[in-house]
Amino acid sequence: MSELPESKIRKSFNSNEQQVKERNLIAEAAGGNGKAFEQLYQRYFDRLYQFIFHITRRHDYIEEIINDVMYVVWEKASTYDQTCRPSTWILGIAYFKALKSIEQSLIREDRSVEFNDELDYFPNPAAQWVSQLEISNWLEAGFDNLSPEQRAVVEMTYYQGLHYNEIAEIMQCPENTVKTRMFHARKILAKLLPELKGRS
Repeated sequence: MSELPESKIRKSFNSNEQQVKERNLIAEAAGGNGKAFEQLYQRYFDRLYQFIFHITRRHDYIEEIINDVMYVVWEKASTYDQTCRPSTWILGIAYFKALKSIEQSLIREDRSVEFNDELDYFPNPAAQWVSQLEISNWLEAGFDNLSPEQRAVVEMTYYQGLHYNEIAEIMQCPENTVKTRMFHARKILAKLLPELKGRS
């Protein structure tokens, strides 16, 4: 049986080998090693660019945000305690920098949400009849209709290959809040799918 695309994404971004390498680079950067920091910057630039664009929907100041993110990484490298993946730590910084850049307050949903079977089921996109290319085009076209928080959840799930508990850690919110944002995002995107297919 062939491997699901989402699994390939997760392995590519979060392999044990990559995590060890990035942890070492962060440790070296914490000791003032500029070359190690430069390697870390290069490893994350494209990933951060996509991540931030999907939240802000603007290209014009993404590099400035990336520089802000990596400046924090450089300044706070000694505080990274390795209890989470390097990507979780760095994307967490990027998430809040992106929200700040579009001058929106972080929406914190503290209430607990009861999920029934239908609400709690978020099928893997690879299991759907829509091809992966169609899904990618669908998501890109639909991002403008989502809130920054919803865009971040979709980005981290489909493009970064993260689990809900990891996304909750990055967004500093309950896991149920992540599921709620994904649920509403999927409802919005589902309404757009017939229209988008009609344009092809």
